[in-house]
Amino acid sequence: MIRKVGCCCRVEFHEDGGWAVGLILMDDISWNVDVSKLLERFHLQPGSHDAARVEELVRQAQEIGRPKVLYKEAYIEDKGDDFVIVDGVKLTSRILRTNLEKVYRVFPYIATCGTELEKWSETMDDILERYWADGIKEMALREAQKAFEKHLDENFRPGKTSSMNPGSLQDWPISQQRQLFQILVDPERYIGVKLTDSCLMLPIKSISGIRFSTDIDFENCKLCSRENCPGRRAPYDPELAKSY
Repeated sequence: MIRKVGCCCRVEFHEDGGWAVGLILMDDISWNVDVSKLLERFHLQPGSHDAARVEELVRQAQEIGRPKVLYKEAYIEDKGDDFVIVDGVKLTSRILRTNLEKVYRVFPYIATCGTELEKWSETMDDILERYWADGIKEMALREAQKAFEKHLDENFRPGKTSSMNPGSLQDWPISQQRQLFQILVDPERYIGVKLTDSCLMLPIKSISGIRFSTDIDFENCKLCSRENCPGRRAPYDPELAKSY
């Protein structure tokens, strides 16, 4: 049974003789590309030939693009020294366990630019246009993340939240994507996101993680010493890293 909840669907389905309830699918997310920021990022002069082509790609993308989010409200059933069990699935990470010390409700999620934009970008033969399309897909993913956080806040009132993502830290390797996908049951069925053998997500412009209530401003980046990371959201904090 699927029950509409605003721009989302709360999905209830039958599995292995029992009811698994609570997946939330956001598949009608409004999104717009800030063309001026995009041109600035690509170092293009407004009014130029290349800028006009980017604007045309943006128009195409916004016509066909459907960024999506799949998430659920889940509960921690057990905790060990370096693991937590969420909805019967073991997530192994000492840092995740530490961050969830006082938490028993979490929100596993996957956000994506959507398969529609992925297929659209794959039709491009020009390397530069593929690069531009990549930037547009990143913006679509960012809008999906914003919509998720807004929907989470309005419907579950978790207060201040932080997030951890498999593969962003050595302590929580990318192989743990399999466990996260298990909690969310069948992401490919609902939002088209699947895992490769090496646990990378397709479409590439997708992000997964566990969002949780917190009293501190936690960012994976603060514990990661990798230099020149294009996705860095906060500076590396060696003192904080030692505390974990």
